[in-house]
Amino acid sequence: MALMPAVFDFDRYAQLFTDLGAAAFPAELHGHLVGRLSAGARYDHGTWLNVAQELLDTRGTLSEAGKVQLILLHDASLAELTGTGFDITLLLPDDGATVDRRTQALGQWCEGFLGGFGLVERNNELSEEADSALRDFAAIAQVQTDLEESEANEVDYMEVMEYVRMAVLMLFSECQPASDSETKPPASLH
Repeated sequence: MALMPAVFDFDRYAQLFTDLGAAAFPAELHGHLVGRLSAGARYDHGTWLNVAQELLDTRGTLSEAGKVQLILLHDASLAELTGTGFDITLLLPDDGATVDRRTQALGQWCEGFLGGFGLVERNNELSEEADSALRDFAAIAQVQTDLEESEANEVDYMEVMEYVRMAVLMLFSECQPASDSETKPPASLH
């Protein structure tokens, strides 16, 4: 497994959220961000920080370092989604965490994704495959935890996480607005 960039270090966000007394969870915030981006929304850094601050529902104020951390998360997530690598990193606890904790965070991530995705107005109907993926996310968000450490639970978690990653990429590609080059007729040669 490739080393995860520091920007996706779950524990750094967990500490930030604890320091702020945030009501939200790191996975939920990242899911919300990716949901909005996947549905076609684009934010400048100030708007994203306002959205994040509202979601965090904190008792404290976001430090400059915390703002930078959230901006880096935004930029890295958007770069992955729009890149050619067909990859997205989910902000989840690493493999050292219990399968129960990772499964709970994956459920929070899906819940956040649905909330963010649902807040963005889209002009086109979703495909049946996209609707199905969103229904699956809703089911994953309802995950029951208290899982025992077992090879079977580990395999199930990895399969569901991989499904979520691929479904996000499919939803992102389906919901992006047509670029200018796609809407303009080609220039004719005379």
